[in-house]
Amino acid sequence: MQLTNRTVITSLLCALWLTGCVTPQLSKELPGTGAASGQPVSPVPQAELNRATELELMGDYVAAAALYQSLAMRMPPPYRQDLQLQAVAALLLAQDTESASRLLAQTDVTGLSPIFDLRKRLQASELAIKEGNLKAAFSLLEARPPEGLSTDLRQRYHRQRAEILRLEGNLLESAHELGQLDLLISDPAARLHNQQAILQTLTILTDGALRAFQPDPPGVQGGWMELARIIKGYEGDPARTRVLLTRWRERFPLHPARPELLEGYHQRLQRQYQPVKNLAILLPQSGTLAGAAAALRNGIMAAYYQLPAAKRPQLRFYDSSNAADTWPLYRQAVDAGADMVVGPLNKSAVLQLARAGELEIPVLALNRIAPQPGQPENLFQFGLSPEDEARQVAERAWQDGLSEALAIVPEGSWGERILNSFRERWEALGGTLLEAQTYDVKGQDFSRPILTLLDLDESKARRSQMQRILIQNVKYEPRRRQDVDFVFFAAKPKIARQIRPLLQFHHAAGIPVYATSHLYAGSPDAMKDGDLEGVKFPDIPWLLASEKGSRLSQNALAALFPEARGSYQRLYAMGIDSFNLLPHLGRLKISPWETLDGQTGNLYLDEINQVHRRLMWAQMRKGVPYVLGYAPRIESGLATPGDDLPPLIFPTVVPAPPIPLAPLPAPAAPDRSI
Repeated sequence: MQLTNRTVITSLLCALWLTGCVTPQLSKELPGTGAASGQPVSPVPQAELNRATELELMGDYVAAAALYQSLAMRMPPPYRQDLQLQAVAALLLAQDTESASRLLAQTDVTGLSPIFDLRKRLQASELAIKEGNLKAAFSLLEARPPEGLSTDLRQRYHRQRAEILRLEGNLLESAHELGQLDLLISDPAARLHNQQAILQTLTILTDGALRAFQPDPPGVQGGWMELARIIKGYEGDPARTRVLLTRWRERFPLHPARPELLEGYHQRLQRQYQPVKNLAILLPQSGTLAGAAAALRNGIMAAYYQLPAAKRPQLRFYDSSNAADTWPLYRQAVDAGADMVVGPLNKSAVLQLARAGELEIPVLALNRIAPQPGQPENLFQFGLSPEDEARQVAERAWQDGLSEALAIVPEGSWGERILNSFRERWEALGGTLLEAQTYDVKGQDFSRPILTLLDLDESKARRSQMQRILIQNVKYEPRRRQDVDFVFFAAKPKIARQIRPLLQFHHAAGIPVYATSHLYAGSPDAMKDGDLEGVKFPDIPWLLASEKGSRLSQNALAALFPEARGSYQRLYAMGIDSFNLLPHLGRLKISPWETLDGQTGNLYLDEINQVHRRLMWAQMRKGVPYVLGYAPRIESGLATPGDDLPPLIFPTVVPAPPIPLAPLPAPAAPDRSI
């Protein structure tokens, strides 16, 4: 896998990976450098070595690298190679990858201790990461480390593997490597930080994934996964959570998770969970958005009635049909005692709040706008963005090993937004968009853009030219272009059911096809969707995999609201998530690694408080969507999990004596009426 234009590896991360490389002495693997080696004294001048270390500590990595190289030229093996590798480490810290790569290639470790080979492979792997070639980076570290390795190098080996796996989206294996690293850390503070990173990595996974991949027997890894599920499932009940943590410890008495970690997480969850007591809801009751608003309102109320009566907030609805009234309505809600606001829905209304400077109470707007200068910290934005879907299509195709793409989208701003988002993400990952075409939504024949996309029009033109030259009929077998790996398209169901057969008819039946969720009407219809065979697409879990028996499933809501199967069906799920998100916004705001499993996807916040959704994937088989599950989340530009967390409060904890395992008391039956 080769990812270009990536700025993942910062100087800080380099420093983290290279722990142990910047030392005031030669590597311990060299003769004469051990505490009681009995070997001759090292020939390397200690004064010059100390000077190189001082330069590194001052941040002058280029000068340090030059001094290491100067020393290396005067030293015999293996001191020469040790100094060269230290010079490479300094060059990596200086972000001079070209010089680092050149010097690493010149460093010959043949015949030396296997430890030298590992050190060289670690640095080559880091260079591959910086170039975005994650497959090469991981292959360099596939072999297990040799015996007799120093603790520093063993830590670095597992830390680097964990980072590569994280960048590839393989969070489960990344957490496993962090677990291996954890066993090598003796410093209590560093170990707590690493254990935070383990839990944060696992909580990115959905609860379903954590259940499905639970090892049997669970062991240490299974213990971490169970603990992550407890953290993910926190719903504002400290007493219940403490019981769950106590039971977890009884089930995993020898687990390495420190008591301070459990108590620290428990206290953090309590601080970050923000129960709503008075909720203001700003939705239009008339106008073009009234139908969408009604679906959102019904979803909100469905989620509202799932809470026990004692935990339900007071609700006040405000008619925001006139976007100009947004700020007065917000002030009215604040004066009436609201502690949170859901809405508005209109983009211009959201823009008013974004330009307000400060917001006294948090607002979860039900639409997304472009970032504004000086945007209030208390403004959160949630919408079913087609741009997010296009980006996830790019990621899924890349994870499927594809690299050359064609795209076809509708004419107009909607299609342009989807295409631009797909192109930007696809090219950032290292893929190539060979060509893109648009189609007229109101047209009846979509063959022309498909012929152009597949270069079949050029093939036809060549035939006509040959006939004119030869003045006779030429046997003609149309040939499409052969350089394409897959086709991406965006279309509503009626048009999608025409585009897919046309691709097959025009000699592209064997090319994989990916689409956005818009091709799926929301309910299985084998007769109508039979022509979509093989198409992969992302959609919301509420439509693809609602839990059987759930009172918030599409089937359950459709019994109360027949419109839940209509054109606004996805907005019912968004209404449910809008309500359920509110108490978790404080936790999600901490880091993009914090997530919430919702009806519209696995939800998380970016740096400007916009909600993003990781969608579920399906493939059309015999006209029915076959659920493939969630694709790994690929992120570029984010720090390693744990690095962006504020410190937890780690009080001195005296472990409580074991208590008998007893069943949890059954919760009070909530009022289910709507």
